[in-house]
Amino acid sequence: MALQLGDAKLTTVGLVKPTTNIDRRNSERVVPMKVLCLGLGRTGTASLRTALMHLGISDVYHMVTVVDENPSDVSMWVEAIDAKYKGVGKPYGKEEFDKLLGHCMAVSDFPCIMFNDDLVAAYPDAKILLTVRDDVESWYKSIMNTLWTGSFMFSPPTTILQTIVQSVVPRPHPWPVLQRVYGLTPLGNFPAEGRDWYKSYNESVRKLAKGKQFLEYNVKEGWGPLCKFLEVEEPDIPFPRVNDTKAWQEYVESTKMKSLLELLGKAGKVIIPLAMGSFALWYMRTSP
Repeated sequence: MALQLGDAKLTTVGLVKPTTNIDRRNSERVVPMKVLCLGLGRTGTASLRTALMHLGISDVYHMVTVVDENPSDVSMWVEAIDAKYKGVGKPYGKEEFDKLLGHCMAVSDFPCIMFNDDLVAAYPDAKILLTVRDDVESWYKSIMNTLWTGSFMFSPPTTILQTIVQSVVPRPHPWPVLQRVYGLTPLGNFPAEGRDWYKSYNESVRKLAKGKQFLEYNVKEGWGPLCKFLEVEEPDIPFPRVNDTKAWQEYVESTKMKSLLELLGKAGKVIIPLAMGSFALWYMRTSP
């Protein structure tokens, strides 16, 4: 028996679904929200997404949805984040989340986990799942080798060099969301705040989940605890394991090359030396 993933393809970094350009502002909820997966990034969220979709929990919103699957979602997430964290505009509630997430039975990873309390309020009957690592040090090391390498590009600039690099290197379409993730969470100051963040964040989810159906889960535990929690039969196939540190780093290296080619295509003769120098500095700063 193989993983049943519909139109999604399984890669080393996780599921890849066909790219769409759906305007979620005109959407509505079409499936029930069943599970709020509120674990931090690098706690197995991509593997969990794959497992849930095999079990019939589809779709599962994840950062990859913004990055690769439906880029049009960027504007709504920017709107939602700015309302919650900057006090700009109307805060998102059930009506707005039903539009943005109405095709999903579950959510996971950033940017969703920036709205834990709002999502629990909007979907009070959904089960809550907290993915964790073996210990804080294994998680800290994983972030340092992956997400932290992008901080120079995506954190709000604090130096002239960072400003120049960010203005010259082509920005990926989810850049506005990524900059807010790095700028409005401890991810932007991870070496100093990361360990405490992991502990305090997980405790906040545990408190939020009190009185609700709740599972604290390490993906190393496999199908057993997950299927029992969801009240479904355990599949007779290996639990999916994707997007480990090596796979993530290989994916990032490929995107850096794409950025370089795009930069060379756009840069004129006058700015090529500056552009190349800035790209080289960024590449060195973001390489593991």
